[in-house]
Amino acid sequence: MDDASPTAFKARFEAPDPLACETMKDVRAGVDEIDRMLVALITRRQGYMDAAARIKPNRNVVRDEARIQQVLDNVKAEAEKRGLSWSIAEPVWREMMERCIAYEFDVWDRTRT
Repeated sequence: MDDASPTAFKARFEAPDPLACETMKDVRAGVDEIDRMLVALITRRQGYMDAAARIKPNRNVVRDEARIQQVLDNVKAEAEKRGLSWSIAEPVWREMMERCIAYEFDVWDRTRT
């Protein structure tokens, strides 16, 4: 299985593969497992926002439009490679980035007052 396969990380999952689900219990176990993983990943992403707030010398560089576009381009390429619908990915990442930027502003302000 290549890295572009939507099930490339199958070995890391305990819940049934989506194609193997036979009941809603199977589906819900998979969704719950993914949600736990997403919380862990988003927590780590938040840690990078803490680091960015600590590293950036000026508040006016917290929001970086070029970086926002770069992230969207990277995510779109990865979504296409893995078969994730852009109609799901784009709004999720846009909202997550906006929330992360707001969080970074809060951290920047809190650590410098």
